[in-house]
Amino acid sequence: MRMTKELITEKNYFKIKRRLEELLVHSWKMSRPIFPRMELDFKVFPDESYFSTVGKIGWVTPFWRGDPFALSILFHEGHHWNLYPVDIFRSIREIFDARRLLAEDLNFKPGIKHRSLWTTEEDWSKFGYPLEEFQFVENILGDYLINLHIHANYPTVWNDLWNFLSVEGTFYTEKKPLKRDTTFVLYIAVYPELVSRLEKIKVLEQASIDKIPKIAMIVKDCRAGRISTIYALKELTKLFHDNIMQDFKEGQEGGEGQKSKIACPKCGGEEWSITAYEENGTWIDL
Repeated sequence: MRMTKELITEKNYFKIKRRLEELLVHSWKMSRPIFPRMELDFKVFPDESYFSTVGKIGWVTPFWRGDPFALSILFHEGHHWNLYPVDIFRSIREIFDARRLLAEDLNFKPGIKHRSLWTTEEDWSKFGYPLEEFQFVENILGDYLINLHIHANYPTVWNDLWNFLSVEGTFYTEKKPLKRDTTFVLYIAVYPELVSRLEKIKVLEQASIDKIPKIAMIVKDCRAGRISTIYALKELTKLFHDNIMQDFKEGQEGGEGQKSKIACPKCGGEEWSITAYEENGTWIDL
């Protein structure tokens, strides 16, 4: 079942922004455990993106998808900062620690570059797992931990969140058929292993079938505190690696080329033009 979408225009902008601010306060008051109060950064833009940084929730979209969807995203982004808060300092530490653990598994030793008589620098250029990949998987791990918390504590919110992930979440990928499983497909296919009574997600490759229970076990162990987030990040990076690298080569899921192909928010067509844009609550005609 697809969610209804209302195009945000000058006529409904302030009503939607005010409602989103009300729901943000509501989600903060109802959160268990309570998460930090967050500032809302609401922007209207043809591309759709929901994210958070320290103290701020980014809400970039051309659509209003309704209260249930908004609450599911607000709970998700809010709990990023009490269940698995990853600011720049923690993120850097865990990414570098996970990379070193993986290098030890693979018997890889970085080269040493001499920058001067007294300083040296490790050379990781030949290591096949870039830091950006660890950062991406770190967010995947956070999503699993937070969404499972939502499932355990807010059943109705979980239903709306899962409907978005399993039906609408495909907007993260290019709209073209593939003969392989993208990172997003592998990511979402793990949830039926973690949450009972979910319909299984179809995967195309035997490699994905083999990875799904392994990913689920890592997430369960991490959530239960049996393994650290650093160890979980190292193991998940190994399992998602081939999918991420193939996505990058083909321009999928944030790879090159996707952002330049934004469809019209109103009709979905490829040929369209912007007649007005919003900036800090003011609509400017073109």
